[in-house]
Amino acid sequence: MFRKFAIAAVAVATVATAAVTITPNEAHAKNRGGAVAAGAIIGLAAGAIIASQAQRGPYYAPVRCRNQPVRRWSPYYGRYVVVGYRQVCY
Repeated sequence: MFRKFAIAAVAVATVATAAVTITPNEAHAKNRGGAVAAGAIIGLAAGAIIASQAQRGPYYAPVRCRNQPVRRWSPYYGRYVVVGYRQVCY
């Protein structure tokens, strides 16, 4: 839940930063190379943060379990009978 919120917040911040850095007054001004470089660096950093948050976690193989009967010899019946079950996972 928090992860999705963080991704959305960074995306909104990136769009807002891009909208603020490119205004009509600054677009026609001279010698704004530093502002463009700063905007590019901030954009790359925000993209890296979003990409790192969007990665999936480690892969865990599904655990398969089944109930295996536990058999004991019964002298009364003269054969093996099921006395319970145990869970076996592999």
